[in-house]
Amino acid sequence: MASLDARSQHSSEETQNLYNAIDSATRERVCALLKHLSTTSPSNFAYDQDEEDDVSGSDYSDEQSHAPARRQRFEICEQCNKEYDVLHNEKKSCEWHSGDLEPDYENDFWADHDEDCHGIIDTPEMREDYPEGFMWTCCNKLGDAPGCKQTRHHPNRAKRVRR
Repeated sequence: MASLDARSQHSSEETQNLYNAIDSATRERVCALLKHLSTTSPSNFAYDQDEEDDVSGSDYSDEQSHAPARRQRFEICEQCNKEYDVLHNEKKSCEWHSGDLEPDYENDFWADHDEDCHGIIDTPEMREDYPEGFMWTCCNKLGDAPGCKQTRHHPNRAKRVRR
C-alpha cells in the first residue's frame, strides 16, 4: 500500500483521474491491475494513472459544454458487449451480429426438449446457455458463430460510469 506521503505527491486531478479509471473498469481489469501492482514497485502511480488518459475529438466522445471534452479510457461496446480500450479501437476490432437470435427448430438440437419439463426455449437465458440451438437472422449461422460484421467498437452509454 502506498504511504500518505506518496499519495500527497500527486495532484487532486491526477488522483481523481485514477479513481475514475478504477470506477469505470470491469472486475477483470481491476483484478489484473491489482495483481500487477502487487508484484511491482509501489511507485507505479504513473501506470495506474495511464488507465485514464485525456482523449478528445473522437466520433464517439460526449459533447458537454460544461465540462472538458473527455471520455473514459475503457468502454463497454454496445454491439458486442465487451470491454475495449478506446485508444486501440481499430476498424475491425468488433465482431458482432446485426440480426436477432431465433430458435432453430429445424435442426435436432431441441428434438428432446420438452418446454413443460425443461422450460421455455425462446428466452434470453436459453440464448446465453445454449447458443448452438439458435440462428442469427442476419447471416443464418448458429448462435455461437463469430460475428458476421466487423467494425469499430461503439460505446454503450447505458453501461458507462456516470461522473
